[in-house]
Amino acid sequence: MKDDTGALAHELPYWGWVDERTCLTRHGELVTVGRLVPVVTDGRRAEDLDAVAGRWQRMLSGLPPQMRVSWIVERKAASFDPRPPGSDIAGLAQRKRQAFLAGRVQDIEAHVAWSFDPGLRRTASVRGRGWWRAHLAEWLRRRRAPHESVYLGADIARAARTGAATMAAAAARVADVTPIEILARDEAAAVLYRLVNGGIGGWTAGMRTDAGVNWRLAGEDVAAERHALHVGGSQVGVWSCVAPPATVTANALEELYALRAPMTVVLEWRPWSREAARRKMRSAQRHYFSKRYSMAAHMQEKEGTAAALEDAAASIEARRAGEALVELETEGVGYGDVALSVTVRGSAEQLEQWGADIQRVFGGLDAKAARESYGQLAVWFGRLPGQPASRQPRRVFVSAGVAACMAPLFGPPRGSRRCSHLDAPALTVFETPAGTPYHYDLFGGRDVGHTLMLGATGSGKSFTLNFLLVQALQYKPRVLILDLGGSYLALTQFLGGGYLGLSPEKDAIPLRPFSLEPTERTVQFLSAWVLRLLRIGGWEESSGDLSEVRARIEDLYALAPVRRSLGNLVRSLPAPMWPALSRWHGSGAWGKWFDNPPAEDADLTLADWQVIDLAGAVEHEDWCEAALLYLLERLRTEIESPAEATRLKLMVVDEAWRYLRDPVVLGRLTEAARTWRKRNAALILATQSVTDITETAGAAALLESMPTRLFLANPDFPAAGQATFQLNDDELRTVRELEPKRELYLRRPTTAAILRLAVDPESYWLYTSSAGEAQRRAEMVDRYGVEGAIVRLAAGLDHHRAAVLG
Repeated sequence: MKDDTGALAHELPYWGWVDERTCLTRHGELVTVGRLVPVVTDGRRAEDLDAVAGRWQRMLSGLPPQMRVSWIVERKAASFDPRPPGSDIAGLAQRKRQAFLAGRVQDIEAHVAWSFDPGLRRTASVRGRGWWRAHLAEWLRRRRAPHESVYLGADIARAARTGAATMAAAAARVADVTPIEILARDEAAAVLYRLVNGGIGGWTAGMRTDAGVNWRLAGEDVAAERHALHVGGSQVGVWSCVAPPATVTANALEELYALRAPMTVVLEWRPWSREAARRKMRSAQRHYFSKRYSMAAHMQEKEGTAAALEDAAASIEARRAGEALVELETEGVGYGDVALSVTVRGSAEQLEQWGADIQRVFGGLDAKAARESYGQLAVWFGRLPGQPASRQPRRVFVSAGVAACMAPLFGPPRGSRRCSHLDAPALTVFETPAGTPYHYDLFGGRDVGHTLMLGATGSGKSFTLNFLLVQALQYKPRVLILDLGGSYLALTQFLGGGYLGLSPEKDAIPLRPFSLEPTERTVQFLSAWVLRLLRIGGWEESSGDLSEVRARIEDLYALAPVRRSLGNLVRSLPAPMWPALSRWHGSGAWGKWFDNPPAEDADLTLADWQVIDLAGAVEHEDWCEAALLYLLERLRTEIESPAEATRLKLMVVDEAWRYLRDPVVLGRLTEAARTWRKRNAALILATQSVTDITETAGAAALLESMPTRLFLANPDFPAAGQATFQLNDDELRTVRELEPKRELYLRRPTTAAILRLAVDPESYWLYTSSAGEAQRRAEMVDRYGVEGAIVRLAAGLDHHRAAVLG
């Protein structure tokens, strides 16, 4: 076999950019590259996907034969925004997260390249010389022959305007479903550079692009052997579609685009004119129709073909050709050539494995893909946008509908890299089932971060909350957590935060309700709170009770601080009320908790990270009700403090189902969800009971103010919740089929995403809250401290070993 070598630039069709967005090829075509924003499939019905594919089918059918469209899909190593150096927990958590995801996820980029042939070669040939020679002469003798420069430049400029208008008209037909952003010359050159060089290296911004760009795009050596293609020292496998799918639906190649491999997929559509497509179909129809019976059968004088054996395959092909003609003539569906190539970079073993996956994807569609050997170079160069159509060796004749269904019009969700509300990086990065990163913005591009998290017991709610809160430390927030189970104890110890476990059976922590600032809001709260204590004690409220209690509270605030106590208030109230309040003051059961005057030190010292655990109080409903209402008011004053106005505040209410049953608490949470947006605060509710939300009066008002919903695994998600949370049938099925402790479904008014959470081993042992693992962690913490325990548990150095999430 002869060894042939040559300059890579000679195989590239590009000459240079004639304006900011249009590249002229050496064969007289004009190429424009745009960035495609695919439609996110999560949360969408099959009908929605078909509608998008139908829009593209109509657009492709309306393209002139001079216009070709190429879709370029690249999977490459994920890029993350650099994090500032530092040894604080927030910085370490962010860098550890990025390091963990670096080898697990890949970015997917989709682009559209439009190639338009304006007939410049034919125009140049009329002048008696090759058009490219004239262009070269114009470039070299611009000053010496200004008349020739203007003439040729005018032809190119006119062609560029015509091509841009045709492309803009076509793109406008699909812009509302799949926006296309036309790239400037440097960005477009970067896309072509990666395509030419197999994703190795990158284009240097600022390099000259007005002429000779083919030499600058040739960055890596390309060498072909019989069974391997080498690009820049890396081995590359090349596959081509040699038989299209017989029948397809929208997003037919979803599995192909989701393969976790460093690959590039190029799909080119070259439309045929209606008359040319009709001739081809008629020819095929006549061929297969005559092939139904043998020549001998046709020569029979008596029976002819009546008793002859029919070729069923030929009959089917003839019928299909007839159906295609009906599509072309009556439905206006265009037909043309499609060329699809897949290139993957990796070792020989990896290419074998990925090749099997590629064959499986095409086999599932009743299509066929072949790995190239002798034809590698032809396909490698033929896939480049703007390359003459004759250089593409693998073309198959299909309808515009098939091309639209094969095109990368759909993709995984991406999220937002930056939080516009905080002008900072997104909160964290999740994974998608397609192996891509999802940048999770707590505020979802708006200024409301209120979040509802729903999941069955054991679905990973506390784990996910621990993870999100640690990631939120990058914003230096104020974190207040109301808990009912000790899920945050280990994490709080690790972070050095405040942990307050309240229980009436423990030593009393003196609560001082009358130490609140004497404002109208305080008087209203204390009046309602005292009336609540009266009802707990069995008092039947009358119309004048509120006015009476309010007046006595106002009188109490007129006294010296040392006399402002619940006991003094009770003695100022009418005597019939005293028995109902006896347990709350003096020697009553809960007097030592609530009958305390203001003091110099606050009753509750709240840290920047503060957990208040009421798990020990749930068995004493009366004490819990009184303490919870007061604690909510204290937390509200902290969040709405003018000193914290610009700081992000996060209030987490775990096991919220216990609180939603109380109309007063529900009202407080609803008020917080409606007003805390102005305080730069976000309310996060986590609960396992869907029924408590769907069947609780007033819960709908709370849901309206919480735009972000995170659904965790719940195989028994009730059908009644579908209407409450505005889920379609596909979304309901998705929630029921989520993988416990691994997947979650993000639902916002305009977006949806299936996300996966996997963490490194050390983070896993920090965030986990399962009973068995929490006990093991506690034993190790007692022996080695929090940090030592986490490291040892992650390394499996305790007496048990556990599988690590992810």
